[in-house]
Amino acid sequence: MHLAAGPPKHWLVTLTDGSVVDVWADSVEGLAGPEDQRDYSFGSLMDVALVDQRGFNITARSPTDPDRVVVTVARFPRAYVLAITST
Repeated sequence: MHLAAGPPKHWLVTLTDGSVVDVWADSVEGLAGPEDQRDYSFGSLMDVALVDQRGFNITARSPTDPDRVVVTVARFPRAYVLAITST
């Protein structure tokens, strides 16, 4: 298993209690605007052998390479997040 997109981006997630969580991921869902009510979900593009994929939360797959997948690396309920910034 390895990261397929190179080094992931660094995100800072500030929670409503004031704590800050560092997350390294290629992408984040839930930032589409005020009407987007999804939880914040961070993912990384990875190459994971098909036989090992059961141990991961996979949110997308490459149509041409069954080992290339997007793996969820962190998820935060929207109600507990104050801000998300990238560094």
